[in-house]
Amino acid sequence: MTAVLLTFAWAVPLSEREAEKVLDGGRDRGRLVHLDGKLGEEWTAAENFLASYSEPPRRRVLRKRTGGSRLSIRIGAVSLPCELVVTWHPAYHAMTLILATTITGGAAGPAAEFDLAIAVLQSLQGRETANEENGLHGGYGEKSFPSLLKAVTHIFEDLTKGCGLTEGLSRKGWCVELRSHDGHPPAQRVAADPRPFYGLATSDEGWRFVPREVARDALGPSWGTRSFVSAYTMAGGIVCLNSKDSDYVEHQDELMRGPFGAAEPYFGIDSDVGGLDHGMLFILERVLIRMALADQWLRTAQREMRALTEEKKSPNRTRLLRGSLDDILEMLHSVLPPEIDSLERRLVTSMGVERIIAQLDRQAEAMDEETRYAYESTVSARVTRLTVVTVVLTVVTIVLGVLQVLVSL
Repeated sequence: MTAVLLTFAWAVPLSEREAEKVLDGGRDRGRLVHLDGKLGEEWTAAENFLASYSEPPRRRVLRKRTGGSRLSIRIGAVSLPCELVVTWHPAYHAMTLILATTITGGAAGPAAEFDLAIAVLQSLQGRETANEENGLHGGYGEKSFPSLLKAVTHIFEDLTKGCGLTEGLSRKGWCVELRSHDGHPPAQRVAADPRPFYGLATSDEGWRFVPREVARDALGPSWGTRSFVSAYTMAGGIVCLNSKDSDYVEHQDELMRGPFGAAEPYFGIDSDVGGLDHGMLFILERVLIRMALADQWLRTAQREMRALTEEKKSPNRTRLLRGSLDDILEMLHSVLPPEIDSLERRLVTSMGVERIIAQLDRQAEAMDEETRYAYESTVSARVTRLTVVTVVLTVVTIVLGVLQVLVSL
């Protein structure tokens, strides 16, 4: 049986002061708790094995309530399991929200799973249901919303209340992992019919009517460092097929016990969070954070440019802002293992980060030019004032000299 694990993520720039209010405030109000239990153990095992941080992320999860989660996904009378993980990344000064849900096989067959997963993706992007009773709804507490995006937005506003935050949930992406346990090379499934995987990658409900060659070309070549893993990067995120079986886990455990005396917990991960295995979720987080920070920088730069034009800002302030772009560009240097880094580079290209960086470079060049013009104008104005003062002083000196001569006569 194949399970469809869907993980949807948003990235939002967040200062340290704002992060304290979100995480501590959410804890104090009983909305957020530490990421622990099976979910926390799996997350920690994946991060410890795959990632390296100068400052580790601080992860929290939306608290459960009696009878279910505060956040719910409902299709008629059916509820899908879900978690919402809220993370502060101190190394990047950004927050991510990650919604994870699982869609398992039913009597209707795998095509129905794909259709439901695509419907959930569309709801997370804002598509609202017009079916009051049997439609796809998002719930938060006792409230029901016509889309999952509205439910998550309500939670986000609840968590950030009083922070003065002006950023919203604009930068988003998803990872869909199709999990089976047969050990078969998954690329064969895609080669047989790439259309449903294209549908999951693009949230296209009309995937049945896409020509196979179009779907195959859009997916492009697969990435994978194991025979049982194939991943495809698209503008929306990542689609992954993972058929890791018990033979692989047992072999890796035996291999680790020899030189290290114990099995590596990471190899045994069979998480309900799509993309946690093989680090794809961490890659998605990093790329979305870059895009969110780039958006914030661009908006700030445009405000600074207007203010500079109106002579309300010093050129020095603009030069400081130009220098801050280098910090964002530095995030392009990966700290993930080399085999994972290659997937990140693919996702950077697929999601258009290079186009964003090119736009930032053009804006930075315009800022440099405007700063140079403002600096030259400032210097010219000061030289002009200095020249006027010098002429005035010269005239005054001459007049005083003439007066002194007249007095002496």
